[in-house]
Amino acid sequence: MTKKLEDMTDEERIAHWQKVREEEQQDRQDKLNQLTEEQRDAAFTLFKQLDDLLDVALYPDMGGVRCVTALDLQDLDEAKNRFKYHFNL
Repeated sequence: MTKKLEDMTDEERIAHWQKVREEEQQDRQDKLNQLTEEQRDAAFTLFKQLDDLLDVALYPDMGGVRCVTALDLQDLDEAKNRFKYHFNL
């Protein structure tokens, strides 16, 4: 029988939550592995484009929103359309 969280020592709670995080991470990885290579690539490309654009737009030391170019937006739109196609959105 498992202990209730409130009855665990600090070390046991740390180990418990570490195990929960590892199980959740493995579950997410298993789901990611079920995608086709094209779907994974579309998702990673969209994430990368969005991450790069937001880095520039949100942080003044990266240039700020005035430094986001039309090309950046076109690249993001292409990544979005590719993602949309692969996931039937």
